[in-house]
Amino acid sequence: MDRLVLERILAPWSSDRRGVAVEVVDAAGVTLAGRAAKQNSERAAGRIEADVVVGGVLVARVVAAGCTHDDERLRPAIEALAIAIAELASERGGREAAEQALRDHRAQDAATTLGVDAAELAKGRRQQRSIVTLEAPDVPGYELASYYAAAHEVGGDFFELFRIPRRGRPLGIVIADVTGKGLDAALLMAFARPVLHTALCNANGPSDALSRTNRVLVGEHRGTLFITALACVLHPPSGRVRIASAGHEAPLLIPANGGPVTEIGRAGVLLGAWDRIASPETEITLEPGDTLLLYTDGVTDAVAPSGGRFGDGRLMAGIEAARAGSPEDIVAAVRDRVLAFQGTAEPADDITLVAVGRSRRRRRASAGTTTREPSRIDAQ
Repeated sequence: MDRLVLERILAPWSSDRRGVAVEVVDAAGVTLAGRAAKQNSERAAGRIEADVVVGGVLVARVVAAGCTHDDERLRPAIEALAIAIAELASERGGREAAEQALRDHRAQDAATTLGVDAAELAKGRRQQRSIVTLEAPDVPGYELASYYAAAHEVGGDFFELFRIPRRGRPLGIVIADVTGKGLDAALLMAFARPVLHTALCNANGPSDALSRTNRVLVGEHRGTLFITALACVLHPPSGRVRIASAGHEAPLLIPANGGPVTEIGRAGVLLGAWDRIASPETEITLEPGDTLLLYTDGVTDAVAPSGGRFGDGRLMAGIEAARAGSPEDIVAAVRDRVLAFQGTAEPADDITLVAVGRSRRRRRASAGTTTREPSRIDAQ
């Protein structure tokens, strides 16, 4: 929930001279917007509260503090305000707030089970979240979008979009999945991510980068967890993309001409299991309007409360429903279908989606008008 939006909603209450302080607080009681009740201590005993509930999860409360008996008539207005904020939150990202509240609840349960302090576990989750790319680099002529959600407090998926520091500044694209869950998978992810980043910046291509990463993992990592990964290098002027896979789900090419969605490349073998690997490399060209979608198996392996699996068919249906839109539209369509299918079921695995689309060519400007390509597209 955007603080500025909430402040505008609560603005009429700020001029109330009866001493009633109205604020919006999160589920932990931290003020998000409005006049905090502690600033009105003289009459703080009288309170009217209304829950802001999104998707069955408490995400905030509207609190009117300093009320007298005569102010009880404000209750319907406060409750109506909470309902309105809940509706707004649903439209503007309330789902993420609800998911976060649910993750916090699960974190507390996990901390109790593991004997770990919940605050430390939450801190680790925030630190890991900061590792995963949340903002795409600026690539004129291209639109980039992404979505990431860990199944547990910390996850084993990771992805990254970054400009490679060499001539032409190609775009490096990485998506990977540790074959496990929880703390062990998160630790291996944190170790492998900078290794793969560095390898892609210095290798002759994505296949070479995966081979270099594998050598490091085999030499330094001792354990039973391994990694599936895709490494890609996009040359923006031509749209040429080199793709190499280490046992990962094949990326999907969504052509702008309405042709069938196509799996690109071959899987190869995962990282960290054998001394030497030869990751197959494929080259394609993104034409204007084409989109390349990368994902982890947490998408197709999502499980409904009834036990059914999301599967490839529902993934394709989500893509088809949004293929005429932007990469962000495609990511959002698949994400929403997965989360709706999953419902209240425990997440089966981390979910990661990355879409890279080449912008459609603009028509020539008529006399007296100008056109330009978008200068910035942020990842979801």
